[in-house]
Amino acid sequence: MKVLVIGSGLVGTAAAIALQRTDHDCTVYDQVNLPEAQQNTNDESTAVDFGETGGSVLLAPDALRVVRDLGLFQEVFDYSSPSYYTHFQKIDGRSQIVLKTQNLNARIEPEVEFQAPRQIMRSKLHRILVTAAYKAGVKTVTGKKAIHIEETDQGYNVYFEDGTHVNGDLVVGADGIHSVTRRQIFGESCKAKFTGTIGYIGVVDLQANNIKLDQTLAFFIDRTKKRMVCTYKVSKKLAAVQVMTFDDPDPEEDGIYRPYSDLPKHATRLGNLINAWGLPSNVVEMMRKSFRIAPASIYDLPDLKTYHKGRVVLLGDSAHGMVPNAGLGLGAGLADVGVLAELMKRFPDDTDLDTVLRLYSKIRVPAATNYAKYSRNVADQYYSATFGATFNHFMMRIFVGAMNAGVPMAQPFKEVYDCSKVVIRAIEAEKFEQN
Repeated sequence: MKVLVIGSGLVGTAAAIALQRTDHDCTVYDQVNLPEAQQNTNDESTAVDFGETGGSVLLAPDALRVVRDLGLFQEVFDYSSPSYYTHFQKIDGRSQIVLKTQNLNARIEPEVEFQAPRQIMRSKLHRILVTAAYKAGVKTVTGKKAIHIEETDQGYNVYFEDGTHVNGDLVVGADGIHSVTRRQIFGESCKAKFTGTIGYIGVVDLQANNIKLDQTLAFFIDRTKKRMVCTYKVSKKLAAVQVMTFDDPDPEEDGIYRPYSDLPKHATRLGNLINAWGLPSNVVEMMRKSFRIAPASIYDLPDLKTYHKGRVVLLGDSAHGMVPNAGLGLGAGLADVGVLAELMKRFPDDTDLDTVLRLYSKIRVPAATNYAKYSRNVADQYYSATFGATFNHFMMRIFVGAMNAGVPMAQPFKEVYDCSKVVIRAIEAEKFEQN
């Protein structure tokens, strides 16, 4: 079966690896134009290098299980750092609340190596996936912006902005929160909505700049003014700092500029901005010394009732783009990959594809919708000051304390998401219903 994957991000590339390994012919198409990059279609000696982008991403237990199933766990483990704890504090670093993340996960994850979430630079994880995709035989073509999808007697045609088109048996939409694939199959009304939260992610070399960072994952929150800064320690050398502000009335006045070609000037302005917010000096220096800065405008996608139509299927942010919290968005996207791959293994015939896609939506819609709901609730809690910022911070301390103590009502998830077991249960339930 010929599979056309639209989008070469983390989820799209992971999907291509998984489906290629189930004996399907996968080609990935991406609108990014890389005129200087080596492309598989032109040079078979190397994979496409998409360069340095983004900051750190968090891989929770369910995501790590999918990474293992792709055969990439050891490599990801070697280039990532564990987050045993998550720290929440006021914007100036006072009044810390510590979530014992590994202990929380240990209650649902039996395998020790998966219990502590792993932090890895997005660019490094992407390189690992892209290289694995190339080795698996996946072809990648860049400079291809999809604009139209059409069903034909021979399958599906995907048309690109440059006037070319390709034909395939299955179209996998993994083209992100602003997915063209989603709008093509469900209509223009299925657009992601801007949440009003904007910000920037800086990446810094801690060692080169002699910056000390003890907390591996930390949130500095100003509920009254709806501001938050996050720090992610990926290794002894590298860390990321993310500045978020909700509904900023005048981004230019605060020093948040577009474009940001003058990096040192931009990093200094952002550093000055969070210094004025009262951030600890080491966090301020992280932003001032960042060698790369990327924009971060946060969108949310209304819940969909299905993730496929015909033989076009959505994965990742294309299906359930959500506000980013605790790695839930990436985790949900990788779970999409895991479930689709497991279904393909159990229904290998091309004639079973409709069954695969129907079961995929049946399994993934409720699970991902639950993740999105939880992620929104966490975001609301970050910025909530309904009864005053001090009271809400106190309530967060009570809730986190309940999670640390193992209070059942405070546990966000009751079991780890194991794609193989989830698929087996769904197939057995379907057989029971048919009988």
